[in-house]
Amino acid sequence: MILFRGMVILVALALVGFQVQFSSALGLNEPCVNPKQQPGRCVSLAECPSLAAILKKNSTDAANRTFLQKSQCGVGSKGKILVCCAGAAPIPASNILPGTEECGLDLADRIVGGQETGIGEFPWLALLQYRKLADGTTGYHCGGTLINVRYVLTAAHCFLPELFEVTTVRLGEHDIDNHGQDCNKLGCAEDPEDYGVEKIKIHEKYQPNSINNLHDIALIRVNRDVEYTDYIQPICLPVSSAAKNLGLTGKKLTAAGWGRTETNNPSSVKLKVKLEVENSDDCFAIYATQNVILKDTQLCAGGLAGKDTCSGDSGGPLMQKTGVNYFQYGIVSFGPNKCGLAGVPGVYTNVPKYIDWIQKNLE
Repeated sequence: MILFRGMVILVALALVGFQVQFSSALGLNEPCVNPKQQPGRCVSLAECPSLAAILKKNSTDAANRTFLQKSQCGVGSKGKILVCCAGAAPIPASNILPGTEECGLDLADRIVGGQETGIGEFPWLALLQYRKLADGTTGYHCGGTLINVRYVLTAAHCFLPELFEVTTVRLGEHDIDNHGQDCNKLGCAEDPEDYGVEKIKIHEKYQPNSINNLHDIALIRVNRDVEYTDYIQPICLPVSSAAKNLGLTGKKLTAAGWGRTETNNPSSVKLKVKLEVENSDDCFAIYATQNVILKDTQLCAGGLAGKDTCSGDSGGPLMQKTGVNYFQYGIVSFGPNKCGLAGVPGVYTNVPKYIDWIQKNLE
C-alpha cells in the first residue's frame, strides 16, 4: 500500500486508538517522561523513530498499542499528536547544522520517470517572495534550501536591493498556483508555511556586477523557528571530510525547483532534473572563451541539450543522494543565456568550499 508518510501515521494512529485527551498536555519540545519513566522530549510522532518503528511494525499488538497511547504528551500545530520520545535529541539550535538522522530524508511519494516531483518530495526546498520597489507587486523569483531550524541557503545574486525586497520565505510548497491543499489520488499535503525575513547575510566577497559570479552564496535567517513536518525538512550539507571531498565528476546529481528566476518563465509546480557533473578543467575552458574566469569554488553540471537548471531555481540546490540522505553540493548560480545549450554546462556555487563560512555565520 502506497500512502504519504503523514497518511500512514494517521491510519496507524487510528488503529491503535489514539485519543487527543491529556491530563497534563505539554507543548512541542518540552521535557517529558515516557511510560517506562525514561526522560525524553515531547515531539511529533514523525520525529521519534523508535515509536514510529513500533507503530509500523505491529500497530495491532496490545502491549504496543497501550504503550503508544500512554506516550501521548500533547498536541502540536494543526492538531498533530505529540508523543514523549525517550532519548530524543536536544532541540536543534539555530547556530548548528542537523545530523544525518534529521536532515536530507525524503520518503515522500514520487512520480517516477517524470520531471514533476511528487507531493512532499524534496521537503527542504524554499521559495523566496519579493516585493518590487517600483510598484509594490509581489512574486516568487528565487529558491533556496532549509538547512536548519532558522536558516535558508540561497544565492547572493538573488538579492537586488535597488529593485526588489525579499519579504517572505515559503516552505512546504508544491503547486504555487493552487491556493488550497496540494492533492493527488493518494491524498493531500499540509498547507505551506510562510516565514518572515529577519536577516540576510551575503558573502563578503561577492561582487554583483562581476561576470565571474564568484562567492554566489547567501543565508536568510527567518523570523521564527521552523517546525519540521513530513513536508518541511532540512537538507544535509557536506560537513564531514569524506562528504566534502567526494568526487562528483561524472555523477548525476539532481536539481529541483520551480524555474523561478529573474528572467525565465516559471513553472507553477516543483520540478526536478538529473544533471551530470562535468570535469572542471573542461568546463572552465569553455567559459574562459567568453572571458568568464571560474574558480574551484564553483562547479559545473549539465551541458546536454534541453536539460539545465531552467528546470530549477536561482538559489536552488544541486543534490546528491548518499544512502538515505540527500546532501547539497551546489547552488544554482548562472549559465548560458539560452538554457539547455548543448556543450555549455550550468555553473553552481561549490557548497563544500563554503561549509566553514556557513557555520561561521549561523547565529
